[in-house]
Amino acid sequence: MSHPNPHLAYRADIDGLRAVAVLSVVIFHAFPAALPGGFVGVDIFFVISGYLISSIIIKALGRGEFSFADFYARRVRRIFPALLLVVSVCLAAGWGTLFPDEYAQLARHSVAGLGFVANFMFWREAGYFDTEAELKPLLHLWSLGIEEQFYIVWPALAVLAWRMRHRLGGILLALAAASLVASVALSAQFPVASYFLPPTRVWELLFGAALAWRLQRYGTIFPAASAWAPSVASVAGLSLIACGLVVIDKERAFPGAWALLPVGGAVLLIAAGPRAAVNRILLSARPVVWLGLISFPLYLWHWPLLSFTRIVHPERATPAVLVAALAAALVLSWATFRWVEQPVRRRGGRRTVAGLVLASVLLAVAGWNIHLRDGLEIRLKDAQAQQASAALRWEERWLESSDCRHLLPANFSGNCLIGDASRPPDAVIIGDSHANHFFWGISEALGRNGGNLLQINEDGCLLLDGMDTRERSGESRGCAPVAQAAFAYAAGAPQVDTIFLAGRWVLGITARQLKDKPGVFSRMHRKPVLLAAPDDPAVGRGEVIATALDDTLRQLTATGKRIVFLDSVPELDFNARECVHWTPNRFVSRIPRPECEVPRAVIEARNEEYRPYLRRVLEKYPQVIVFDPQTAMCDDRACLGRRDGELMYRDDDHLSMAGSRWLGARIVRALPAAPNGDPRPGS
Repeated sequence: MSHPNPHLAYRADIDGLRAVAVLSVVIFHAFPAALPGGFVGVDIFFVISGYLISSIIIKALGRGEFSFADFYARRVRRIFPALLLVVSVCLAAGWGTLFPDEYAQLARHSVAGLGFVANFMFWREAGYFDTEAELKPLLHLWSLGIEEQFYIVWPALAVLAWRMRHRLGGILLALAAASLVASVALSAQFPVASYFLPPTRVWELLFGAALAWRLQRYGTIFPAASAWAPSVASVAGLSLIACGLVVIDKERAFPGAWALLPVGGAVLLIAAGPRAAVNRILLSARPVVWLGLISFPLYLWHWPLLSFTRIVHPERATPAVLVAALAAALVLSWATFRWVEQPVRRRGGRRTVAGLVLASVLLAVAGWNIHLRDGLEIRLKDAQAQQASAALRWEERWLESSDCRHLLPANFSGNCLIGDASRPPDAVIIGDSHANHFFWGISEALGRNGGNLLQINEDGCLLLDGMDTRERSGESRGCAPVAQAAFAYAAGAPQVDTIFLAGRWVLGITARQLKDKPGVFSRMHRKPVLLAAPDDPAVGRGEVIATALDDTLRQLTATGKRIVFLDSVPELDFNARECVHWTPNRFVSRIPRPECEVPRAVIEARNEEYRPYLRRVLEKYPQVIVFDPQTAMCDDRACLGRRDGELMYRDDDHLSMAGSRWLGARIVRALPAAPNGDPRPGS
């Protein structure tokens, strides 16, 4: 017997739409260049989820049978079996494959994922020092957090609206419109927050919910006489999704208005109904439906497999290996669906639900214990591996402190650190995150001679006079006020006799990292602009930085203080964790890059991309002391990531604490006398 409303019966075409969504995400994660907009598959999932779950809620409300207990029990049976399995396997695999900092991070992410707040954690973590996405095996759980947060609030709101004389439709549209407006308005200015947080994402689920409300109230969207309209809508929907997959990429302000492509396409395909052309012919095809049926476990499995592959053997992550990882994900997904999901959903009662909840709590406790114990460093039996893996850490307390805030304006928005908070500084280092990685080594070396170093920095900002930095959206990053406060203090404090300028000059001028592929511009970088001519297209990046550096040095040298310019450290074209040797078991051997170096010829070619701009300015100020880290960190053959048995880096361009101390001591030893005649600052 056919269902009186075909939209409320089981629809194979919606499973087919799930297949489109998951396949898009999987291809993007494995081969991002092949499908640059593949990540919008998550937005399609949001629409489907909003539609299906809201259909259940609205249908139950209409019969007067809605139960919160039943609703959340269904969610537990649907989500927890596969989620618990995947998180458990990831923690078990991490024990024998991940370094302590990686394992502690995985454990922290597992707790956030099990608590459905992973999106908030990844939002807080995102930034200049954030670990690369491919090193986070549970990164994909952010989307599950969005969905479950929605379903914590939505049922109660739906019940309340239903009791208000069935005003559910109006409330749905108002909330969806407000969220969409917020998404469009904020995605460019606050891209990370807009991507991860519910207020700018919930409209996608609400579009699905509004469609569910409309179909359950009126039965259809299209006039009964227009037999061709659903098929036209299905073609239009598939076209919008296809356009989104090709046109959207990670450089767009997303979600925002761009998300209307996949969201609108998904809405049209669901609204078209199972008899529409695309839905009937393509989305209801057996192989497509099968893929849709395993889409949830496939979404959960595929990313950890790709991530662990890239973590443990980055040099072996060839297309063939990645395809093999995806094949394994398919097998695991089918097995999870067949032997884990289906039995629980069919026969799971209250005891099963309680057991799943208890298991998730126990697993979260285990994960938190791993996090609190810093990733269980005892797993590394090799002393050298322990020492090298420790070099990969850079703790939050090493970034900033409140002990030096009183030296700066009350509204100061940057970061500061001071070697000895009990006395005023006699040296200041100003810059971006590279000022921070220089600070610790220079501060310790100066401290041994009685000096005291103050750091003033802002991550991602080359701090120069008369220059600001803009986000990709065109919004100011707020670097200029930090620079003004820094130079005002350094120039005006009479006890300060030495000023260090530090920065990742090479990235600021070239807009790419050494590890980037040719033609790819670093997504983390922003555009430097002159405050006097912020919108002059004729002034390129190098000219902007050269002009601002000239103005800065002219003013600083006029103070009579000793000015030290610290050039960029040589970049690696790989992550420093690839230099750590560890063979935890007979199945895993993390020794992918024993040489841990970059050919000198590569570094010299890189120097020619940015140093001419700096050289032209520095030659005008012979009194400025220029220190080139490459003189210490490179020999005639290569620039070395490891010196004197110590790992110099913690990623591809930031020094480790050991590297900071090693290089900082050499910087201080190379300094000539200060203007007051002291052989060392503070001595």
